Amino acid sequence: MAVMIGSARIDEHGHAKGGSAGDQTGKEVSRQAWYKHSKGWRVFRAKNPAQAEKIAQDMEYACDNKHIGYDQGQRLTLYTVSKPLKFDCSNVKSNCETDCSALVRVCCAYAGIDLPNFRTTTEASSLLKSGAFEELTGKEYTDSSARLRRGDILVTKTQGHTVVVLSNGSKAEVAPVPEYHLGDRELRNGDKGDDVRELQEGLAKLGWVFPQFGIDGDFGAETEANVKGFQASAGLASTGICDAQTAEALKTALGGHVEVTGRLVNVRAGAGTSAAILGTVRMGDKLPYAGITTDEGWHRVLYGKGFGWVSGKYSKVVD
Repeated sequence: MAVMIGSARIDEHGHAKGGSAGDQTGKEVSRQAWYKHSKGWRVFRAKNPAQAEKIAQDMEYACDNKHIGYDQGQRLTLYTVSKPLKFDCSNVKSNCETDCSALVRVCCAYAGIDLPNFRTTTEASSLLKSGAFEELTGKEYTDSSARLRRGDILVTKTQGHTVVVLSNGSKAEVAPVPEYHLGDRELRNGDKGDDVRELQEGLAKLGWVFPQFGIDGDFGAETEANVKGFQASAGLASTGICDAQTAEALKTALGGHVEVTGRLVNVRAGAGTSAAILGTVRMGDKLPYAGITTDEGWHRVLYGKGFGWVSGKYSKVVD
């Protein structure tokens, strides 16, 4: 199978500039099979495998986003638009432009590698000066795709082009699998790993179910729906993406329990006896503690698929 690369390539008219913002043809920013460039490739690999993966991931987001097109005259508009979005190209919703080197800079920024503005003539030196990359110089890397690895950055030896490798070559040294824990990275549909499994297990403990695929470490539509449900119950925007705020809210909800000490105790919609009664719990019951106790002693708990409140007169927080 051919090694795939991704890059910003050319505008809708086959020119370097002058076209309309956004990808008009689906090919302005896109994937293609690796090829041997006439000017020769230099190959750079992120020292941190997790950063290499994020570089590749953001390039894929850009290739799939029709709001991102090619134009050397407006090459920095993607950088400007994506900066408030933490350089996540999947979240760009307004038409903008980039070129090959400006897009690689955005992908590096998404991976947490802050680089100055560069073009292909200065890209190699910028990557090396960052301390985050090493150059692979053997012909097995520069003249063939077999040993290339997902996340590698290729740039021509003289002014020309730059791309990101999106798949491993047949002889690639397998990168160590990054060990992620919940909250280390944003999780969205398509992600896999132990942190996805941790997310699923946490949601299951709070009552969300996975009847179709189970807890499998694979973030699919079922997990996305459950994340949206949890976010809504926690008062967060229901994006279906487990960002840092969602992960923290989930950890808080899983941080302990409220044990019922009264014989029959009402769970209320708010912190006070005037709030509506959601249900009744019995002595010894334990409800997931949602991390808040008011000055009046009311504990917020997970109840059903939302939040409730239990009076501290008839309950206590336990580990």
